Amino acid sequence: MNWKHFWDRQALASKGAKQVGRIMAGKELEPQLMLAIAKHISEQLQLTETDNLLDVCCGNGYLSQMLLPYCQSIVGVDFSEKLIAQANKIGSNKMIFYAADAKEFGLNQSFDKVVLYFSFQYFEDYESGKKVLANLLKHAAPGALILIGDICDKRKIWRYYNSPKKWWNWLKQSIKQKNDMGKFWHPRELLQMCAALGVKGEVLEQAVWQPYAHYRFDFLIVK
Repeated sequence: MNWKHFWDRQALASKGAKQVGRIMAGKELEPQLMLAIAKHISEQLQLTETDNLLDVCCGNGYLSQMLLPYCQSIVGVDFSEKLIAQANKIGSNKMIFYAADAKEFGLNQSFDKVVLYFSFQYFEDYESGKKVLANLLKHAAPGALILIGDICDKRKIWRYYNSPKKWWNWLKQSIKQKNDMGKFWHPRELLQMCAALGVKGEVLEQAVWQPYAHYRFDFLIVK
């Protein structure tokens, strides 16, 4: 799947939530729900007003903007130049955005906390995922927390593909190698990556109020 083309096309949507795929049953997630998600992320990362946060795969900055009240500053990175162009419309001296690949970007800065949310599914094999985690660790200060959030859960794949129509679409997309859901990860794959990279990881089950909790999980890493 050409994800860069996919997300460049998404950037043409009229509203911020649709540009970053925050939808359910064809409708955008309500702003109040997104604010609740941002607050939950701040708690998972134990964000404080002195923290510098790195938001990887930040898209148009929709979630970044909601996280800013919980920290001192945010640097966002995304490989879609078109989404970053949207993000730069809300940028400031406290919130800066760069167009770069999550596996390869290099910033001359380390961060107190790191988040990659709703995007790990788009790294479609183990080695790509491991490269992303290694790069996040490279940019994390000693003792930093790293949250990989909203990961499609391989254990619960049929809770997402839960109708004949979805099964059929999954089959057609799989044959064409253009599955727009990306990879469903098993938690043990992320635990294996952490072991190989010499850090501790923890699987976090999502709260029932979270919109995609029936087929996603979160993962917390301590550097």
